[in-house]
Amino acid sequence: MELRQIKSFLSVAETLHFGRSAGLIHLSQPALTLQIQALEEEVGVKLLERNRRGTKVTAAGLAFREHAIAAVAQVEQAVRHARLAANGKVGLLRVGFISTAGNEIMPNLIRHFGDSNPEIEFSLHNIPTLSQIQMLNEGSLDVGFVRLPIGEHSELEVVPIHREPFVFVVPASHRLADKENVQIREVAAEEFVMYERTAAPDCHDLIFGMMRDAGVVPNVRQTTGQMQTLISLVASGMGISILPASAVKHSGAAVAACETTDVIPLSEIGLAVSKRNRRPIVETFRSFALTESVRINRTSRVTMVRVRQPR
Repeated sequence: MELRQIKSFLSVAETLHFGRSAGLIHLSQPALTLQIQALEEEVGVKLLERNRRGTKVTAAGLAFREHAIAAVAQVEQAVRHARLAANGKVGLLRVGFISTAGNEIMPNLIRHFGDSNPEIEFSLHNIPTLSQIQMLNEGSLDVGFVRLPIGEHSELEVVPIHREPFVFVVPASHRLADKENVQIREVAAEEFVMYERTAAPDCHDLIFGMMRDAGVVPNVRQTTGQMQTLISLVASGMGISILPASAVKHSGAAVAACETTDVIPLSEIGLAVSKRNRRPIVETFRSFALTESVRINRTSRVTMVRVRQPR
């Protein structure tokens, strides 16, 4: 039984006219007749009755027509989904991201990508950088938004997609809270709360390297793997911290952010995928994210928000 035979039958069952159906489906009338005959032979019953008065659908034909319509619709849906999948337009995409990427980068990308790719579903997970790297290598994650640098990982393709300044985060009541810019040496005597090295080792070492180059060895009082927790610790007076600017921008805590006049590297977020994961859906999202990030970076800048303790 061929799909074209079923479609031919459905056309005749709709028009009740062999000549009209032949024109609609671009067949000669004899070819259409042969297709209907072949279908009836395979089904084993008469589906159409044709005489000088016209054509009508038999009781068996009516029963067959009901299920045939559903079957053709399912086949057409399967073809559509197959084509979408081949073009990376349908399926489940597993995405990991660090907390700061979840503030603006992720929501914007997912929303804009979803507008033009409504058949794609997302499984989104807030995961530290080191864990994302492991999951990408294991194949349990498709795309990662990671804190850079991450060192040498030859099995991954990593491209920076977002850059912003590091800032010193201090309590709103701190002596530096009203200063827009500070030198690193001004915080030499402060106690620090810092991001755990196990969550993003290379980024941790980058920050400590910046401090060391300025002649400062941070006195670390507390560490945690969550930036929002770090900000809460700063607000409570546990110490000060150094974080990406956007982490403070989206926090409602009673803290202030101070840029530094020292020349230091920028904070970077990278888009990471496994070189072994070449699924069309991954390539489609990666290409979109890279293009979109270039556009956003050209037209927007991080706006610093200096949050102070209410008086």
